[in-house]
Amino acid sequence: MKAIGSLVVSMFLATLSANALAAPITVTGDTCGAPDRTATFSDATTCIYEDGTNFNNEGDIDGLFPGDSWTYAGELTGAGSDSFFTIDVISGSFGSSPVNGEWAIADSFWDTYSEAVVSMHVGQGGGAPDAWAWELASNATSGTWSYQVNSGTGGGLSNIKLFGRGTPVTVPEPGSLALLGLGLVCLIGMAKRKA
Repeated sequence: MKAIGSLVVSMFLATLSANALAAPITVTGDTCGAPDRTATFSDATTCIYEDGTNFNNEGDIDGLFPGDSWTYAGELTGAGSDSFFTIDVISGSFGSSPVNGEWAIADSFWDTYSEAVVSMHVGQGGGAPDAWAWELASNATSGTWSYQVNSGTGGGLSNIKLFGRGTPVTVPEPGSLALLGLGLVCLIGMAKRKA
């Protein structure tokens, strides 16, 4: 009877532990993960990770970072570039672990959006988590990233995606401000002459 009670308690604790990983976990900063797998993405202000998911589309990102809707802006499944996003691999390779490299976001991205999220997905297997999402600092254009399996099986790096939202706030260029100021001085001068 004591053995059965011990088994029930063990099963309860295992279920509790598994359920703890089922909900997204938010971390301040650029490094996050569970004991099985960790990942980093520099210049991030917030990291959210979860097991058994992919953070595959705009709806997934909307749920993690509420507010205005997010827009899919690119995806890489290996080293390379698309319209806004570049991923370089310094050591290791996609589909394996450990792997690390550098990332870059084109200035034109920040001309289009005011916020950015990058997600990373790895192959599901005997470990957790399976997906990460980082909210980047505003106007971040480059940095480093990494992924590592610490224990368990599976979990090769699958893809890294970029999402954007919001409209950038445009600040007038100094030349435009000078021209506006000159125009105001001329108008004031003309008004004084007439008076």
